[in-house]
Amino acid sequence: MGIQVDMRVAELLCSRLCHDLVGPVGSVNHGIELLGEGMSDVMADATDMIAQSAEQAAARLEFYRVAFGLSGGGAGQMSFAEGRKLAERYIKQDVRLNWPVLADLPWQDQEKNVPKDVIKVILNLVMLGLECLPRNGTLSISQAVLPEGLGVALVVDGPKAHIKDEIKSAIAPDAREDSLTARTVQPYFMAKLAQDLGVDFEIFSPEPDCVQLAVIIPLEV
Repeated sequence: MGIQVDMRVAELLCSRLCHDLVGPVGSVNHGIELLGEGMSDVMADATDMIAQSAEQAAARLEFYRVAFGLSGGGAGQMSFAEGRKLAERYIKQDVRLNWPVLADLPWQDQEKNVPKDVIKVILNLVMLGLECLPRNGTLSISQAVLPEGLGVALVVDGPKAHIKDEIKSAIAPDAREDSLTARTVQPYFMAKLAQDLGVDFEIFSPEPDCVQLAVIIPLEV
């Protein structure tokens, strides 16, 4: 059964997507304006601006398609390598992603047989981790097979990394949809996704400048 959300949540999610995409699209438009001026000395800069912004917009769309899409109703499959590439292209340039390749997982890194819902959960962890990182830092993903399923931990390290109060409220069991904002709808979605898939999910701060997110994903997802 899919996640049941009302129109307000859908609208807020679209607001979040538009917010993240407006910058790259705006740069594309500005670059086109520069090209239209016909000034040879700005042609190279304008072309670079268009290319970089178009690439960023495409990367975000691909990330959102898997992170928020239906993923073939849960029947779709992809590889960890593809999920890693989506995350690497999505994160900010001043944030480093450490997602190592492991040989002892149920699915090999390059094999396209990982349920998309597994990748979906990890990408949402990455996005939520970025919300806990106000400046530069590192996102480190570790995975291990546990008796309960696939354990995934995301450690967020960086200056003033912390769990915002609005995130705590959004992932609380009693979170109300009418209290959400465009910034908190993704944490809310992560919590509802975990609930819908039967995934154990927790977020905590073990020490200053560090946040840890952890999930246990049933292997039959």
